[in-house]
Amino acid sequence: FTRLGEVITLLPVRTPKPLLEAEPKRLDAMAPVATYHAVATHEKDNTFARLICMAIVVKMSNLQNKSAISQDAAMLLHDKSLYPSVAHCSYYSCYQLLKHIWIYTIEKTQQELDAKCSTAKTGSHELLINEVGRFIKHSGKKDCLKHFREFNSGILQLKRLRVDADYSDSLFDSSKSKRSLDLAALILPILKKY
Repeated sequence: FTRLGEVITLLPVRTPKPLLEAEPKRLDAMAPVATYHAVATHEKDNTFARLICMAIVVKMSNLQNKSAISQDAAMLLHDKSLYPSVAHCSYYSCYQLLKHIWIYTIEKTQQELDAKCSTAKTGSHELLINEVGRFIKHSGKKDCLKHFREFNSGILQLKRLRVDADYSDSLFDSSKSKRSLDLAALILPILKKY
């Protein structure tokens, strides 16, 4: 059994047996192939078998994994009424996918990002939002213009909420927290298509 919110590392199963029925010696001898993210959000979900069913999908980059963790953290924080931190986690779950797209889809490096930021005299957040937005818009994928408009509008609103939550001396209430979750729920599926 795992604790609520615990991240697990799954091991490859080379037999058709479910992981729970695999022999302990065999599990001990296997090396982790990748870190997959799974979080139990309710006590009734808190079984190892359920987490495995949720987690075995595809191998994720570390940035994709961090994005999933950030989004799960945002939901947990909202449930605990820790509203200002929700906007932070929701925004960074999107930002981490932007970096994933930059590195793995557009195939650019961190050094290229740093150089572009220096040349453009802008921050990495603004630059990634613009570059990935442009990439989505010109990708030629089905509905790419619709995706671009929704992404661009949503990420800018979410960024404003994150800045407000992190730096403003104003109340960040449950409605702003919920809006942050909703915006991330709109943006993340779009980014996952690219």
